[in-house]
Formats: sequence, C-alpha cells, structure tokens
Amino acid sequence: MSVGLLAACDDADLLGVELWPRQRDVLAAIEANRLAVLCLGRRSGKTMLCAITLLWLCLLRDDLDDAMRPGETRHAVGVAVNLRQARLLVAAARSIVERSPLLAPMLAASTEDTLTFTNGTALAAFPCSSRGVRGWPICGLVLDETAHFLTDTEGPQVADRVFTALMPATAQFGDAARVLLSSTPFGVDGLFASMFGKADSGELAGAVALKASTAEMNPTITEAYLDAERARDPEGFRSEYMAELVGSGSAYLDPERLEAAVVGPMVPVNPSMGTDWRAGLDPAFSSDPFGLAIVGRDVTRPDKLIVGNVRNWKPERPESFEERRLVEDAILAEVAAECQRYSASAVTDQYASRAVVDRLSRAGVRVEAIPMTAATKTGAFGELRSLIYTNELELPDHPELIRELRRLRSRYTAGSASVVNPRVGGSHGDMAQALAIAVYDRAQAGGPPAGVATLPSALGRKWSTSGSSEWI
Repeated sequence: MSVGLLAACDDADLLGVELWPRQRDVLAAIEANRLAVLCLGRRSGKTMLCAITLLWLCLLRDDLDDAMRPGETRHAVGVAVNLRQARLLVAAARSIVERSPLLAPMLAASTEDTLTFTNGTALAAFPCSSRGVRGWPICGLVLDETAHFLTDTEGPQVADRVFTALMPATAQFGDAARVLLSSTPFGVDGLFASMFGKADSGELAGAVALKASTAEMNPTITEAYLDAERARDPEGFRSEYMAELVGSGSAYLDPERLEAAVVGPMVPVNPSMGTDWRAGLDPAFSSDPFGLAIVGRDVTRPDKLIVGNVRNWKPERPESFEERRLVEDAILAEVAAECQRYSASAVTDQYASRAVVDRLSRAGVRVEAIPMTAATKTGAFGELRSLIYTNELELPDHPELIRELRRLRSRYTAGSASVVNPRVGGSHGDMAQALAIAVYDRAQAGGPPAGVATLPSALGRKWSTSGSSEWI
C-alpha cells in the first residue's frame, strides 16, 4: 500500500502516532521533500520522528518497489552517533510496529539492529561509520544527531564521509527517496551546519530546512525547567534548547555571572571554615606556572563550595638536572604543606605525574593523577561553569584568578565542543585549570580508598600504597 506520512500517523490501524503541532510540520516537510535538514532543540522527539520516517518508507511506500530488481531487499537506513543510539532508533520503530493492527503481522524478524518485513524491506540502524552499509539499495537515509557524529579514527569528518558513502545508494529511487539530517546543532562548522545553510538558502534543489526550539517542538517541557537550564548554562542553552548554530570564540563564562560569584575575602581562608577539602593541581616547573586551588564545602552553608586557597609558583629555568630536582622538590614541599594545612586530598593532571604523586604521597597527602584529555578538560570546565551559574561556588577576590577565568573562550567544531584556556604573557591559565580540576574531582562519584594514590594506565587507574614509590 502507499499512504501519506501524516495520514499514516493519524490512522490508528497504521502508525497511530499522536503528534504535537510542530512535529506535524516536520513530518509534512519530510513527506514533501527529498532532503530535509532539521535543526531541533533537545527533547523534540527527533529519534521518534526518524523512526516514523523509516517505517513509512519500508511499509507504506509500495510505489518504491518499481525501482527494485526482483529479489532485492529495499532498505531504510538510520545512522546514529553510537551503537546505543542506533539501537534506540530500532527499538522506537519496533514499538510502533508492534502496536499497529495492520503493520504488526508484517514484522518477519527482529534484532537489536534490524527489523525485517514480509514485503521485502528492512529497517536497519548503525553507528556512524563510512565503512558500513555500502552496496544496499536505500530508499530512505536518516542521520540522527548528525552534528554530533564523531569517531576515534575519523574524528568529526566521519559525518561527511558517511553522507558521501551512502547518498549514492539512494540514487535508483530518484526524487521518491527520502534523506533526513536531524540534529540538535553543535557549532557552525561541519556537514550538518553546512547542509542546513545550503537548504535554508535554497541552494539545494528538493531540499527543505526547518529550525525549531525545544519549547516549540515539545509542549510538555515546562518553562520552569527551561529557565533553570538557561540559568545553568546560557551559552549551551542557545544551542541545546534554542536550536541556534552558535559560533566559536565567545566568552566561556558569562561576565556578569562570574562577577556575581566573586565574594571575597582574599584567600587563604581558615581551614575550619570548610570541610572535605580537595586540591586541584596544574603542575609545571620550568616553562609555565604551577597552579594550585583548594576547594571545600562551607561548614555553615552546606549548599556552598568555597575556595580555601588559590595560588601559583612562577617557573624557574634550572641550569642542570640537579638544580631542576631542587626546584621541583621545593615547589612540591610547599604544595604538600598547603594540602596538609587543609587536610586536603589532591588530584593532578598527567604532567610529571609520577614525581608529583610520589613526592606528595611521601608527605602523607592522598593524591590521584588523571589524564587531562580533551573530554576531561571539557568536563572539568563544564562542572566549574555549572557551579558558578547555579551559585554553588563562591570565588575569592583574587585578581589573577579572575583574569584567567575571564579569558576562557568557547570553541565549537562539528561533533565536539571545548574550552580554550589561552596563554597570555607568562600565564597559561594555571590557577583556572587547577580550580576546574578541583571541582571536577568533587563531582566524580566514588574514589580511591583512604590513604592510597593512583596513576593512570592503559587499563584504568592503578592503586599504590601512600608513601610507597613502587607502582603496580
């Protein structure tokens, strides 16, 4: 049978899906155009809309059989950010089919990745990879959360490669095929942003671009929730909920919110004013400053985090290896003394981590080393920003630290976002990074047993006894 997409959704014996008004607009655009680029806020029902589109193409478009050779299986294919998301797409389609009085009998076989139907069609979903799904006749191609496509081997360029590899498979169906790029936006670069711009400007024949915020797409999301999300992260809110293609280079921290978080007095504060102190370390010895930030929970206001101390040690250029060791030992002795004063555990990035962990462990400081990858750095600064925006962290009136925080910049690229901590003069944002590491450590669930230190390894974190220089 051949039935229109919206008509099938409205028919309880077919797809039988109740749609919100803006979702109807989206499906109408998909029904009418070969290529649709949908820029939608979070919780808009994107995965459901993708699943509906794929089912429509498999089960309710018999006219597409005219382009098939006898015995060929006609495919509707979804490509998702990862395997879990791909299987969610299949699960959403399965749940719709199984509830349908007329379509349920057509489901011949079902796996986590594929639905096979009695009419010679199949719905399949895969994680983003340019190496998969070549050679199939594809009447429908859906790229779910296209702007977030990213792999370890191909990076954000995987989106272009997947699109280039699979689009030719739709050619035999001509204008009757449907191609859908659906995503919450993520920056102004990459395949999704480029295709949205071209479709929106009319540069692509047979293409349509639609943009809608979360509030427009999903009326069940409350205004109070959206206000809270806007307050927590105004920059991210524009992209995630307003569906704006936000560019790079803007301030990572809103200046007014940063100013509101600064309360004083100048550090250091008395250790008795806080509990559960954590020290973040951004170590360096010869080229950049060594940064330290100690964060604890206010004893009188448990909902507040306070900064007990923040400082750095300017770099020195030793003349010899022996002099370098003396410089390192002197700085680490002062770091250990600060940690001991606050009874603080410490977390350090991977730079010189063996020396830092060994020296602080011997001083009785529990210390953990974590690799500051791009993902870890983004998570650490994201936690810092969230605490500032929700008024959970009070900052000291420390001019150098505040300058470093004001210099932080956002960088968005296809499939990823990051914070830029620029180098200015002799500073590389060492105290800002130490503060981000400290609050990130607090946010992580669990941790090492009392009195142990860790080093990263290929298999995860390894433990060593405090005070020991033997690593396992």
